[in-house]
Amino acid sequence: MSVITKGKTFANGEQLTAGKLNQMLDAATFSSAAVDNTKTTLSGGAITIAPNGITATEIAQSFLDTIYPIGSVYTNATDGTNPGTLLGFGTWVQFAAGRMMLGFGQGTDTRGDTVNFNSVGDTSGEYQHVLTAGESGLQNHTHAFSITGDSTPDSGKTGGIMVSGTGTTGSGVIGSPTDTEGQQIGGTTPVSGSAHNNMPPYIVVYMWKRTA
Repeated sequence: MSVITKGKTFANGEQLTAGKLNQMLDAATFSSAAVDNTKTTLSGGAITIAPNGITATEIAQSFLDTIYPIGSVYTNATDGTNPGTLLGFGTWVQFAAGRMMLGFGQGTDTRGDTVNFNSVGDTSGEYQHVLTAGESGLQNHTHAFSITGDSTPDSGKTGGIMVSGTGTTGSGVIGSPTDTEGQQIGGTTPVSGSAHNNMPPYIVVYMWKRTA
């Protein structure tokens, strides 16, 4: 059923003029199908809003529904009430608990590293991180040195190291990372350590995502 009754009906072959078009529009009226007779009524072919038919709350909710479409995120720094209750519209679920939001797209940091964040909903990151040997910047290292058998450290090679009380002067040996005696220096054990804080400065707020 049509909700608008046209203001003029044209006959077959009738010439169209500006006056006739204006008459068709100006004389058009709404039919009863255009109103619900609760919030809106029909008066002389025009739609009128019934007394108290539209409340301030409904106007506010219509406005909020426009600025918070489905998929929107609502943030509140002090009130953790579900927005469905607090704002009076929509279905909301808590969103991104314990996480920070990151903008979609490609970013370049101050080091010049570029990363493309092109998948909405992806999650990553660590609260604490344990450095690997490569990340620490500390490399495995060895140092060669000479040892003598004399009780006097410098009686053999210059800079010799005593490993026993007495003995004959010798030319010494070169230590290696796999030695198990006193001549060992350096090592081959990979560098590692405890987890360290990996968080940027932050502030905790309530976040909700509208789902319906």
